[in-house]
Amino acid sequence: MELFSILSLAFLETTFIFVGLLILHGLRKLIGSASFYITVGMLFIFTQLVTATELKVMMGIDGADFYIAQSVLFLPYLAALLVIYVSEGTLATQRLIIGAMAALGFYVYLAQTTAVQCGWGGFTLSQGVSADSFEYLLRNSRRMMTGSIIAQTLDLFLIPIFFQRLRNMNCRLFLCVLFSLLLTQMVDSVVFNTILFWGTPQWWLQMRSSYIAKAVFTVWLSIIATIYLKRIESESPGKGRGALDIVLAFVGNYGNFEALKQNLREWEGRYRMLVENAADMIILSDQDGRILDANPTAGRLLGIPPEQIAGRNAGEIFRDPDGRNLTVSAFIASGENPSRPFDLRASDAAGRVIELQAVVNCVPHDTETVVVLVARDVTEQNRLNREKDDLKEQLAHAQRLDSIGKLAGGVAHDFNNYLQAIQGNLDILLLMHDVKDEKVLYHLEKINGITENAARLTQQLLGFARKGKYRVETIDMSKLLSETVNLFAPSFDMEDSNVECRVREGSFMARGDAVQLKQVFLNLLLNAKDSFNGLSGHPNTISATLSEAEEFKDIFEESKKNSSLSAKDFMAVAISDNGCGMDKDLLNRIFEPFFTTKPTGKGTGMGLAMAYGTLSNHNGWITVRSKQGEGTVFHVFLPKLKEDGSQPR
Repeated sequence: MELFSILSLAFLETTFIFVGLLILHGLRKLIGSASFYITVGMLFIFTQLVTATELKVMMGIDGADFYIAQSVLFLPYLAALLVIYVSEGTLATQRLIIGAMAALGFYVYLAQTTAVQCGWGGFTLSQGVSADSFEYLLRNSRRMMTGSIIAQTLDLFLIPIFFQRLRNMNCRLFLCVLFSLLLTQMVDSVVFNTILFWGTPQWWLQMRSSYIAKAVFTVWLSIIATIYLKRIESESPGKGRGALDIVLAFVGNYGNFEALKQNLREWEGRYRMLVENAADMIILSDQDGRILDANPTAGRLLGIPPEQIAGRNAGEIFRDPDGRNLTVSAFIASGENPSRPFDLRASDAAGRVIELQAVVNCVPHDTETVVVLVARDVTEQNRLNREKDDLKEQLAHAQRLDSIGKLAGGVAHDFNNYLQAIQGNLDILLLMHDVKDEKVLYHLEKINGITENAARLTQQLLGFARKGKYRVETIDMSKLLSETVNLFAPSFDMEDSNVECRVREGSFMARGDAVQLKQVFLNLLLNAKDSFNGLSGHPNTISATLSEAEEFKDIFEESKKNSSLSAKDFMAVAISDNGCGMDKDLLNRIFEPFFTTKPTGKGTGMGLAMAYGTLSNHNGWITVRSKQGEGTVFHVFLPKLKEDGSQPR
């Protein structure tokens, strides 16, 4: 009867300890984890003290005797270690062992100090009747704890290895728990007893004892642990609950928490995957504009590692389309209408301006608001759109000039026939009649002069319309440009004025009509001279430069008529001035026939129109760059004569 009572007490004690630990483990979301780990630590310390007392149940059967500390107290601790590993992972288990090692350090210090005080031989300290016994327990428990820490450090590796190996073999959860505890307990006992009793007769005695009792306790604790682990894996809230569900929920409450934590990990992984692999810049900032986080695309666009973007102010990085630094208030205000994209600019580490199309959202987070900026790099897209608009404008301008040229050519051709008839009849009149009257002769000569001027005008119209007659010959463009500038220079005798002619090194031979080309350059020089009318107070400079087209490659590529043309096959003549310049509206019309800004009687409006037509007929073209108040530069591109006598078209 006595044996049954002591066995029942031991069985109930180990059950109570382990179930109590599981209840605290299940309640840790409500009351925190501190109570669970404090209880585990208390059990660990208490086990060492009981081990020092060497309390042992004598069954009278070989292998059935067992120590209270190792079977009743330590086995629940080892099972709790397995539950922590299965439910919370290796990291939590490692923390538990580290905590036990820290407890060992404090315990060794306190045990050593208290043992010294209990055995103090002088009269300064007064010891009670139990001081000697307590000193013995402290010294023995300190030795026991050292062995336990070494053995349990090994348990940290053994329990996961045994359990995971069995799980990978698709064993049932109960078998995984049971055999991992049994195998770990066997290794733990060998290590523990070897440390404590190596070299003594007790070593073999300790190794032979208590294996039957330990096996029984291990099976029972494995059943409880399996039930608990099953519940936290499969628990799901239902609509109907019983009166005791709240009590049972304490045991299985961890299931809900684990499911929520798993969902949180999955969503965090999806968020990170989307944000870090997004093609758009994503930046998070607080309400003060301080950047909290940035994705790799933001770092790539700005040329700054993402970790260096965090902490900077968004108003310093981003600017509005006008180039002004964006204020924090404006940045935050942009999030009030998240459906409307707006334009931003930023500069990367190399100083290159990045054009962005951004959307800002203000997202409430706890008591604050997080500003989420999603921006797309549209620099290349905007550049292509601008080029597209420019090409459309150039195409419309070319079509308009072509239409005007066809009209002007038809009119000029017919008008030239009428002029020829007038001139012929006038010659016949002077040949058939000997006119003596001076007044009549004066008017006839006046008619003749007007007819000649009208004929020259029609020739210019025909040149613009590409229907004029040209005398094609080989031309040295360097010589032709120099002669044209020398011819123009005497007329440019304004105060504080200067005209320059520069010819770069190279061969500049071309095929064409020298007279027509000289007229083109002369018209451009005269227009440059007229740009100084009404200006005073600054030097007037006109420059004519002949060079390879590659010197103005950007302008060549932008304005060339055929994508297959190469700058190395062309020469360029740049005629520039620092005169009054022109606005955009004027630039769009300067090549139209009869369009002029000069007063009535001062110009026909055919100079630039004739230049446009003449150069087109020579397989070349002309472009203009001008800004009001800063001057104008005309670029004339003409094909160079190759060694085989051919020219690019």
